[in-house]
Amino acid sequence: MNKEHIHLKLGTVKEAQADAIVSEINNDLIFAEEAHCSLGPDIDTEIIRQCLAIGKLDLGDAVVTDAGDLDARWVIHAASMNYDQVSTEDSIVNSLRAALKRASEIGARTVAVPPIGMATSHIPIKRVAELLLSEVLRHDTRESTVEEVSFYLPDKTMMRVFDECLKQV
Repeated sequence: MNKEHIHLKLGTVKEAQADAIVSEINNDLIFAEEAHCSLGPDIDTEIIRQCLAIGKLDLGDAVVTDAGDLDARWVIHAASMNYDQVSTEDSIVNSLRAALKRASEIGARTVAVPPIGMATSHIPIKRVAELLLSEVLRHDTRESTVEEVSFYLPDKTMMRVFDECLKQV
């Protein structure tokens, strides 16, 4: 994918208008109040029901459900952490790679991505940005339907770091 097809936006993925929204979640697909999830605490019950029916994922894998009341067709749940809510560099990269693969499998052209690993690891913002942006740039669009990836970032500091990294990668 080319840099021109990567966009940085202030906000959360719940606000995204995209074919698919990536949600960082634990590999048990549990939406407990104390568990981190990019979709936040108010999740459509249909999404929860579909995740419960799927069950557990391997760490670094991703799975697709309907998007419920979100402004998208699908949610791609990227399992970047165990239930202990700790992400590693490998689980961050692998879960995004799996999410982009799932996006292509379902025919998504536009994908909204949260800063996977920011709230679930002790990895510095700059390194998380490098990992995520590099993985999107490695995504082979010749054999993928994904044309555009937008990162939804919660604050201006993270936006600045991602912007600087995007210029350098």
